[in-house]
Amino acid sequence: MSNEKSKAQVDKELNEALKETFPGSDPIAVDRKEDEPIRPVDRRPPLIDKDLVEKLSEKAKSEQSKSK
Repeated sequence: MSNEKSKAQVDKELNEALKETFPGSDPIAVDRKEDEPIRPVDRRPPLIDKDLVEKLSEKAKSEQSKSK
């Protein structure tokens, strides 16, 4: 699988960058490579929810009150 962007995608990004910087003296930054993901593609988000946060909060509070 190639990381090369299509010509249409590059043109779209170039046009958007020109709109955002006009008028300006700094060059725009558009490259022909796809951005690599910041995290591994197969990495899943953490399994945490409101109930777990509340449970851990209560546990921490009870442990804190015991240590006083």
